[in-house]
Amino acid sequence: MPKRTAIVICLLSLLSLPVQALDHVQLKRDGRIHHVSGKLLVEAQDGGLLVQAADGKLWAVLPEELQKHTRDEKPFVPADAEAISESLLEELGDEFQIHTTAHYVIAYNTSKAYAQWCGALYERLYSSFYTYWDHRGFELTEPAQPLVAVVFDSKASYARYARPELGDAVTSIVGYYNLQNNRVAMFDLTSTSVHRRRLGTMAQINEALARPEAADLVATIIHEATHQLAYNSGIHQRLADIPLWLSEGFAMYFETPDLKSKRGWAGIGNVNRPRLIRFRQSLRSRPKDALQLLIADDSRFRDTATAPAAYAEAWALNYFLMKRYPEQYNEYLQMLSEKGPLLSDTREERLEQFQAAFGVGWDELEREFLQQMRRLR
Repeated sequence: MPKRTAIVICLLSLLSLPVQALDHVQLKRDGRIHHVSGKLLVEAQDGGLLVQAADGKLWAVLPEELQKHTRDEKPFVPADAEAISESLLEELGDEFQIHTTAHYVIAYNTSKAYAQWCGALYERLYSSFYTYWDHRGFELTEPAQPLVAVVFDSKASYARYARPELGDAVTSIVGYYNLQNNRVAMFDLTSTSVHRRRLGTMAQINEALARPEAADLVATIIHEATHQLAYNSGIHQRLADIPLWLSEGFAMYFETPDLKSKRGWAGIGNVNRPRLIRFRQSLRSRPKDALQLLIADDSRFRDTATAPAAYAEAWALNYFLMKRYPEQYNEYLQMLSEKGPLLSDTREERLEQFQAAFGVGWDELEREFLQQMRRLR
C-alpha cells in the first residue's frame, strides 16, 4: 500500500455520504495544485477525505493538503473507455497507443501484437473468473468502468514508471496492481532474456510464453490481473482491510492459465504445484500455531525471510477452504466485501471473523488442512 494511503488510515471516523453527489476538491501536494472531481467515499472528523475520481483513481487527501471542497447535485459518472484513453495518452506521452477490448483499456508502447495478446488473455481471465464465481453461487458486480493495463516495451521503461511506487523491489517484480490508481502495470515479456526477439503475431507470442521457462512470468501477470478483478467485481473494496493470506492466496488460485487451451483457464482450482512444493518444504520449520499467525496479521508476508512460505501457505489454505468449505468460504468473502476503506481490524477481530464464518476449531482445522495438503498429488 502506498505510504500516503497508510498515513490516511489514521482518520478517526467515517460518515455515510450521498452516492449521487459530485464533489470537487482542490488540494496542494508536493508544491502542486490538483483539482479532483469525483465521488466522496470517506470524510473524517479531522477533515481528511477519500475521493474516487471519474477515472477510478483514489485520492487520499490529508487535512493539511485540502485547499477547497465543494459539492453540487450533478451525478457521479465513471469515465468511459474514450475518456480513460485520452487521459492515459496525455499522462504517458506520444509514444503510447491504445488497444481496447470489451472490458479493458490497454496503453502500450510495445508492439500492437503484444497489446492484442494481453487483451485476449485478460478477456479470457475475465470470462472465466465471472463464470467460476457464478457456478459457485457468489454474485459479482460488473466493473463500473473499463479496467486499465499499462504495458511497457522493456523492463527498463517499466522500471522508470514503477520505481516511485515499488522502490528497489521493481527489479524483481514483473508486474503489479496499484490499489490507488486501479491499474495493472507490466512490461513486454518477450523482451526479456527468455525471448530475445520481438514476436510479430499473437500466435507466436502465445507459443513462446506457453513454454515452461516463461510460466512464472505469465503467472505473475495473471496474479495481478486477478487482484484487479477482485477489487472491481465486488469481492474486495479498495483500501479495505483485506487480510493478505486471503487476497494473495485468492490470486494464486487463479494465477496459472493453460495458454495452449482456447478456454485459457480450463484448470481453475487445479493444484498449483510450485506453491504446493514450497509449502511442503516449509513444514519442517512451521510453528504449531501457523494458521492463526497467518490469519491474525500480515507480518509473515512483510518479512522477506518468511514471505515465500507465507505465500505458499496462503495458496494452500485458500485451496483447502474452497474445496472443503465452499459455502463458508463464500460467507467469509461476503463479509470481507462489506468492509469499508481505511479501517483496520485487530488480530482478535480477524480471528473472530474467520471462526464466525467457518465454525471450525483451530485444532480440527489444522489437522484437516495438513491431511489434505499431504494427500495432494
